[in-house]
Amino acid sequence: MQKASRSPAPRRAARIASWCAALGLLAFLFADPLMLLLGDALAHGEPQALVLRYPAQLREELRRAGLRYTPYAEIPACAKEGIVSVEDKRFFSNTGIDLIAILRVLAMSVVNDHQDHGGSTITQQLARIVIREPRQEPSALAEALGLARILGYTLILNHDFTKPQIMELYFNAVYFGRHAQGIAQAAQAYFHASLVRLTLGECLYLTGLPQAPAIFGRDPGGPAAMGRYRHVVATLVRNGYLAPAAARVLDRQNLFPPASSSPSGDAFVRPALVLNGFSRQHERGEP
Repeated sequence: MQKASRSPAPRRAARIASWCAALGLLAFLFADPLMLLLGDALAHGEPQALVLRYPAQLREELRRAGLRYTPYAEIPACAKEGIVSVEDKRFFSNTGIDLIAILRVLAMSVVNDHQDHGGSTITQQLARIVIREPRQEPSALAEALGLARILGYTLILNHDFTKPQIMELYFNAVYFGRHAQGIAQAAQAYFHASLVRLTLGECLYLTGLPQAPAIFGRDPGGPAAMGRYRHVVATLVRNGYLAPAAARVLDRQNLFPPASSSPSGDAFVRPALVLNGFSRQHERGEP
């Protein structure tokens, strides 16, 4: 009696998985130094000049629109922590390109290739804004070329600016929906408040908007926007910024009460007093 031969498919899949793991480990060990060297190589000529002109250009655009540029020191700690937690949790240690997030997205895309799983860092998102790269391209080739441009400018941004400078530019440049560019205008557009008068929940809510501002802005208190807000809160707990008990309180808060209502009592809490706060090392832009 002949023994049934084992199918080669499982062995092939195991072999591919082991090679992927080995390549992933090598990339993880050597990617950051290589990215830094590539950033050094790219940071010259017109691409670097475009990046270095951008802060003054952004300030002028805001001035012409009658808007105020918000310095890093005036951005609430909860906004800094919220955006890092939900968009780019290795922001202070990566080179602008997060290989771990990219590998995660690739793995998730194998399971569901019809859903956008994210993976873009804060610096990549800023690079897209700086070079005005559209989100939708007419072809796969154009999309690949656009992504290559974004990655190149991401490395230049990381080379030329500190982490606090990158975050400051991001919070002033990114679109939040409801015709609001920058976090200060977003606070007014959604909550009719200045940054210093935001509640903790309102502050964290704003950090979830850049993912899909047009969708969330159409119905700020609707299921999609509030689901995103709760996702932000959940990531803050998972990443150690927020205690579970505080998260439960935030989940129950009504961020869009009737116009006659106003925050009072424990609902109005200065954000920096509730979240753990960035360390001084992060404030200096060090990993």
